[in-house]
Amino acid sequence: MTVDVMMRYLFASPLSWSYDLISLYLATLLFFAAVSDTFRRGSHVKIELFDKFGSTRVRAAFETIGYSSALIMFCIMFEVSLDDAVKSLLGGDVISGAIAWPTWIPYMIASVGFGLLATRILFTIAERIQTIVTGHAGARQIENLE
Repeated sequence: MTVDVMMRYLFASPLSWSYDLISLYLATLLFFAAVSDTFRRGSHVKIELFDKFGSTRVRAAFETIGYSSALIMFCIMFEVSLDDAVKSLLGGDVISGAIAWPTWIPYMIASVGFGLLATRILFTIAERIQTIVTGHAGARQIENLE
């Protein structure tokens, strides 16, 4: 990006391919590479409406319900993005421009990202169910439940 900006403003000769590369591939990759770990760290947007009410088991039960609905949504998003990637790959779809960038790659990046996030949510649901059964939160859960 820095080279493109310098070429654009200093020499009035931008790199014709850089915008497509950055917006199609790099931005998509940066977002989806971080989304699962962001969820693991608890750094995602979270509504903490019921966090102060009830016992550890009650809070874990509410989180299990919320995470289960999120799991369904992200599994659907995984399936749709994977289907789009396969259709784009088989159809030979490309972006018209200076370079014919294939469109299946960003779809596949999104699909992998949604799949990793769904897997992470599934593990989190299992941890919350364990908390409901035992009444004790694991070390990582204590940060999120308190």
